[in-house]
Parts: sequence; structure tokens; C-alpha cells
Amino acid sequence: MLKSNLPHWLEQLQCHALANYQRQLVLLIGDACWVKQQLQLNEKMPESRPWLVYSKHPAISATFDNKNISQQLGCENSLIFFSCVENKKNSIEETINLDAFAALSGTLVAGGVMVLWLEQPLEQAIENTDLLSLKYFYQQLINNKNLAVVKQSEPRILPPLDQQLLTTPPADIDFLFQCKTREQQTAVEHVINVSQGHRNRPLVLTADRGRGKSSALAIACVELLENNSAQGNEKLNIVITAPHVRSLSVFYRQLAFLLTKLEGVFVYNNASKTEIIHRYGSIRFTAVDQLIQSQKQLNVSLLLVDEAAAIPVHLLTKLTTSYSRVVFASTVHGYEGAGRGFTLKFQQKLQQLVPQWRSFHMNEPIRWRANDPLEQFVFDSCLLNANLVKLPLLDKLPKGVITEKLLSFSQVSAKSLIGNTELLKKVFAVLVTAHYQTSPNDISLLLDNDAVHIFIATIDDEIIGVALLLEEGCKNEDEVKAIASNQRRLKNQFIPQSLLTHCGFSESFNYQYLRILRIAIHPQYHRYGFGQRFMNQIRKFAKQQSVDFVGASFGANAQLLKFWQKSGYQVARIGFTKDQSSGEHSALVLAAVSERGQFFERKIISEFYTSFDYLLTDEYQTLSAELVWQVLHHCPVKSLPQLSAHQLSSINDFIHKTRQYSHCVRALHYWCLLHCKEDYQAEVLLLIERILQKKSLVQVCENQQLTGKKMLNNALVDYISKHQK
Repeated sequence: MLKSNLPHWLEQLQCHALANYQRQLVLLIGDACWVKQQLQLNEKMPESRPWLVYSKHPAISATFDNKNISQQLGCENSLIFFSCVENKKNSIEETINLDAFAALSGTLVAGGVMVLWLEQPLEQAIENTDLLSLKYFYQQLINNKNLAVVKQSEPRILPPLDQQLLTTPPADIDFLFQCKTREQQTAVEHVINVSQGHRNRPLVLTADRGRGKSSALAIACVELLENNSAQGNEKLNIVITAPHVRSLSVFYRQLAFLLTKLEGVFVYNNASKTEIIHRYGSIRFTAVDQLIQSQKQLNVSLLLVDEAAAIPVHLLTKLTTSYSRVVFASTVHGYEGAGRGFTLKFQQKLQQLVPQWRSFHMNEPIRWRANDPLEQFVFDSCLLNANLVKLPLLDKLPKGVITEKLLSFSQVSAKSLIGNTELLKKVFAVLVTAHYQTSPNDISLLLDNDAVHIFIATIDDEIIGVALLLEEGCKNEDEVKAIASNQRRLKNQFIPQSLLTHCGFSESFNYQYLRILRIAIHPQYHRYGFGQRFMNQIRKFAKQQSVDFVGASFGANAQLLKFWQKSGYQVARIGFTKDQSSGEHSALVLAAVSERGQFFERKIISEFYTSFDYLLTDEYQTLSAELVWQVLHHCPVKSLPQLSAHQLSSINDFIHKTRQYSHCVRALHYWCLLHCKEDYQAEVLLLIERILQKKSLVQVCENQQLTGKKMLNNALVDYISKHQK
């Protein structure tokens, strides 16, 4: 085979891309041996051309752990190889990891090249795959006019390079702090204000990739230390944290650059690779868990949390309550990954805890020019540009008109979605508001699973609701036996599998289920009852399909559980441990839609409530008191205890303070279970924590803002005497 000049062409392509301050996407079509030879992808890659390699193909080795993409966030690369070819040893066809593709593309700097690899031409690849998500991705490649395609079958034919500059160089404007853009300067000023302004006013700094967010943190650190040195203030101890220290490579690179420029003026010492000691302060890295565990031992003047979206929300909440000057900085790339949780869930927590928190978003790119062709392709192929349509306001309409508003429900197929890109974007835009962990890989969930049903709710032809439903229930006896003996787990059998392995119901696979994977109503139309009407339609569909149960699983909190219970769902299980990302215990809820299902449902619910009361002092002791009340409020009457005459007498003795709390606690326990069936009152949370969950006196007093044991006991007596009939 004649040797092609591909390496030289790639070098020219990089120079051309750098001149235009953009990135370039290249598609290589050929076999593994040809690709390795052309790109020199082997163990002895030249240091002058280091490739970051993402690959699951046995012939081409990855250069990093492909399962830990988050560790690459905050890094910078100039050459990325991304394999779209699956492992041939695997009989199951896999789609492209769009999460990895989107994340890695954000680490590519101006003048960088990202190479995708396929073994066959795009038209042939579309024809040969059954996965609609792959067909969609390949079609986006075909539609991409900026894509350069190089084929093994035509090694001498390389795409021509347009020598014309696409943009004029940016104007040389002197921004403060040597910033690259006005937005970066503003971000630096905001960080400085957190350090020098009022306490407990955290800053949330967000940006798409390549906007100079991490560099802004480094610039602010140096400015703060330099200013502190000039004023002779007490030492300023700046701590930075992130999911992994590797995520801070850009931060430390920018820090080193700034300190080098100030050498001789700004005297400092590198105590380690991640710690800088200055006469008037320090900058050091500390892991998140250490920040939480050693709060009292650490002297932190300013806490910077970079890539905050990749840190579980409950940990971010603890940092908020533990430190008074905090900057949460994160990449929020469209709806991608946990970035959605950072936007939706954490900022809601901030509003509750520190309502004077502030936010700033950086739009203008620094690492590449605006309208970069690679960024545009990533937005299109990963649906990151799926924006919510602005709907007509309903506030001014009479309530009767709103409830009678014509709401249409229809099922759409995955094929119709990839045939109508605008419809796909509208569906996805609503869908991603349902779940804080939605990521580009959910395109495969939407398009590739034949057992998934897609429903939309519309008003005047505008999509206001989307639901994804998954059929569950396995008839294969061998697989069920393997599950029961803990030898295997089935991917799409969550409900019956959980009922069997966690709850011990051997008959769970005798029933058919419809699991609600996602359900979302357009945010503008929340609180108008459309969600309840959508849920009713789903149950009607389930009956038509001869399904026994409709169910769902989610991170449980009192407000969300209330919505499901209001829709007729009962709690079947609550997980024993908190989910790493949400910080909440997962809940499994069910609603029987067949007669045979109703009998089994009563059995499941009865067993759950029997164990729930018992576990409140153990695995469920960390549940919020609000969630405990919400669960108990829907406890079936048959599962509740009956108070004996002696127990009623004990309650009366406690109210009149003739007997101690410990002597009457069992009767008080039963009384509290029964009382949770009454309407909610905030004061009941004290009883739940002290009597049902048996939390320590110190913990209860701290949570309920009581001064001590005497005040706590008086509060118990006052509440029970007020409500005892």
C-alpha cells in the first residue's frame, strides 16, 4: 500500500485551525491497522504529537481510564482520537458514548483536531445499524459541512485546506487583571467580592466549556494575595477543591503562569504541586470529604469549588452550611450530565439556605472563537441546543378555562423523532427538565429501546409534557432463578427485580409492569394540574396494555413523594442508603391497574409499612422527618397499631408529668404513628425525630432549635396534650 501524507496533512490542518482560532473534526474510515499506522497510535507515541485516545477496541489502546471521563474535565488537549468502532467480541451492539464525546470535545483547544474513527462509510454504517441513536449521529456527520473525511480506500485524496482566514483576529483590548474577555474580568471581580464582601453570599459561576472559568479563579486568587500583601492584612488562606485534583490542571497552569510573571515582586514558595505558600496567605487543594470532616480544624478564608456539577448535591449543601465564603464554579454544558442537577437542585437549596446568593454565567469563549464548528456539531449531535419553547402564559386565564384547556395525549415512535429533528429537539427539551442527571447518552434511552413507549401531551399543538414508559416483567424461568440466587441482574427489569431481591416477593415476575422512566411538564405549566392529568392517561394506557402495575423510582423527598401519592401511588420500598448523586434515599412506588395486581399491591404495602416503623431507628434514621411524615400519612389503617387502655393511661401520665418520658415512650410511639394520619403541622417533626427515629437529644435540639432537654420535653408535652383526643 502506498504511504499517504496524512500526518503532514493533519499538521497543516492544525495550523489552519489555529490561524482561524477554531477546532476541526476529522472522520477516518478504515481498518484498525491503517489507523494506528497513520496516526502512530502505539505505545511509543512521539511526545511532540501526544494523542488523547478514547477507545474500547482491542486493537487500539486508550490512553486514560475511559470509565472516568470526569477526570479529564479541566484539562486541555490538542489532539483527540475517539473510536466509534465497537468491540467485535461483544455480541451486543453498542451506541456511541455521547457523554464522553461531548465532554472530551470541551477539552480541545483552538488549533486542535478531534478524529473520529469508523470502519465503514457513513451511508453504509447507517444502513448496517439497528440503533436509531447511531443513525441520528451518523446523519449529523453527513450533514456537517465542516467535516473532513479521510478514507483508507482513497489514501491519496485528502480534503483540501481552505487558506482563507474565516475571522479577523480579536481586537487587542486591555482588560483588568490581564483577562481575555470582559466576562472573565467580571467573573474575577465577583470572586474577589465574595472574599471581601458580606459573608454567606456564595457565588455560583457557570460557563460552557472553553470560557476561561478556571483561569478566572486562578487570576482572582493571585489578585487577592497580592492585594492582601499590599495592605498587610492577616493571612488569607484560600482553599480550592474539585472532584479530583486532575480536574484543576488548567487552574494550576494559569496560577503558575501568573506567578512567574510576578516573580521578584510576588514572593512565594511551592510547598507542593498543589500548595502555594505566601507570606500573606496560601492557596492549597483539599479534597471535598476532608473539607466536610475537618471543618473545625481548617482555617479557610475563601473556598473555591471547581467543577461543582460533578460533586453530589448533598455534599455541596454541606459545604454551603460549613463555610461562609464560597464560590461554586462549574461547567454547565447545555443540559449535560449532573450539570442539570447543579442548575435545578443545588440552586434551589441555595435559595432556601442563603437567599442572597449570586450567580454569573460566562458565554463568550476564550479557548476558541465564537461559532466554533466543532462546538456547533457537538450541540447538534448531542441535542445540547434543544431549548424549551416559550409558551403562552396561563396566569391571566380563569381557573375554569385552564382546567378545561384541551389537553391532547399521543404516542410517538422513535423513528418519527429521528425523521423530524425539530420534534426530537422539542421532546428532548421538555424531557431534560424531568431529571437532574439527564445526559447526552439518554438519546439512546429515548431512541434505541423497543420496550420504551414515548408519550407527549400537547395544547394547541405545542408540547407541554413528555413521558418515557418501559415495559417490565420477565417470563424466562431460568433468568428469574438466576436473579433470585443473586447470580445476575437484568437491565430492564428494575421493579420486579427489586420486589424479588430486596422485598422477598418470589411471585413478582408473575406480573407485568409499566415503569415511568421520566415524566416532565413544561416548567411554565407547572401547578396547573397537567401532571396529574398526564398520569391518569398513563394509567389508562397501562390498562389497555393489560399491565398489572404502573411504577416509578426516584430520589425521595417529601414534596416529590406527595405528588406521586396524590396520583394514587403507594410506597413499596425505600432504599437503605443515600444515592451518591442526589443525596436522597430512592423510593419505589406502585399503582395497581388490574384486579390481580390490587391483591398483590396490598401484600407489598402491608409488608413495607410493617418494616418501615421498625427501621426508623436504624437504616431510616437519617430520613428527613418531613419524608417520614409523608410516608406515614398514607399508611393503611390496617397496618396501624391500636392503643390499649394502659397505653392511653401512659400518654395521660406523660402529659401531666407524673411519669418520665422513657416509661411512656412505647405508648407515645404508637400515638405518634396514629397521629401522622392527621393533617400536617410543622411541630410534629419534633415527635418524629425524638420518638419514632430516636435521634439523640443533641441532634433533635439542634434540628428543632431547642436549648436543651428540658425545653424539648416541654415541647413534647405541649404538643401531645394539645392533640390528644
